Amino acid sequence: MIGESLNYSEIILVLTTEKDYIHAINLSKKLLKKKLAACISFKESSSFYWWNGELEESKEIQLLIKTSQSNLTDLLGDIKKYHSYKIPELLFWKAQSDQDYASWSREVMN
Repeated sequence: MIGESLNYSEIILVLTTEKDYIHAINLSKKLLKKKLAACISFKESSSFYWWNGELEESKEIQLLIKTSQSNLTDLLGDIKKYHSYKIPELLFWKAQSDQDYASWSREVMN
């Protein structure tokens, strides 16, 4: 079973997308400077979605944000406040991480 022989801890992962690297970098810096996230990774993605009754296609930058349960509400609020989209994608879930990574992430967010 996963984690049986590991010393692990819980972290929260938040997934969102931005329209381009400039917006992804700006949003990330705001969240990191406020210590709402420990780390944010980017990757380019292609998205298909419905918007205003039309099927849209776009290139976006996907952000995977690592945070804590105690920071989640403020982090989601700031994403909504600073995001380039009117309705940003906001998916979040609990994950298990290695204890060392979890300790580091808690330390940098304090």
